[in-house]
Formats: sequence, structure tokens, C-alpha cells
Amino acid sequence: MQTATAPDGKHGLIDLARVAVEDVVRLVQQEIQLAKIEVREMLVSNVKAAILLAAAALCALLFVVLGLVTIALLIEPHVLVGAIETAIFLVLAIVLALVGKGLLKVGAPPKTMTTLKEDAEWAKHLLKRNGK
Repeated sequence: MQTATAPDGKHGLIDLARVAVEDVVRLVQQEIQLAKIEVREMLVSNVKAAILLAAAALCALLFVVLGLVTIALLIEPHVLVGAIETAIFLVLAIVLALVGKGLLKVGAPPKTMTTLKEDAEWAKHLLKRNGK
């Protein structure tokens, strides 16, 4: 693209500013697309993790219930066995909750944050260079 430059260079500076603004707009659009993709991937991953956690919790619960019923039938003081079973359920619930919480990914998308920092540095460099 050929443009005529005024003797004082103002026209060239205006063109440069226009190109810089267009680049920034395009960059912002690309960052938004990246953020959407990353959030979608995180959501799919978290839904899969939640489904697997729920299935594991259900299986563990059935295993524990059947095991506790078997123990209750074998041991004669049923009140003591009931208290022990209640404590086991409490421990199981705490462990499952902690493991499930550890699997969840919550927060800003890491790739998007990295590229945003890089873009900010690029923009600072560009503004410093054009400001001279």
C-alpha cells in the first residue's frame, strides 16, 4: 500500500497508528477466541472429572455399605458396629471430597494469561518505539 507522506511525517504517523490499532483489534479478537477455546476445554475436562468422581463415589459407597452390613451381621453388639460404620462413612466422605476438589481446575486459563502478558509487553515496546 503506497501512501504519500507529508514533509513533516504526520501522514506516515497517522498510517502507523491506524495499523497499530488494527493489529491491537485483531490481537484482542484472537485472545478472545483463545480464551473461549481454553474455557470450553476446561469445562469439558471438569464435566468428565465430575462424572468419574460421581461414579467412583457411588461404587465406593455401595462397597462400603455392603461391607458394613456384612460386618454388622457378624459382630453381636450392633450399636457399637453402627457407631463404627458411621465413623467410616464420615472418613469416606471427607476423602472423596478432598480428592474431587483436587481434580477440579478452577481459575484463569493459563495459555490465555501467558499470551496476554506477552501481548502487553509487545504493546509497551511498540508504544515506546513509536513514541520516540
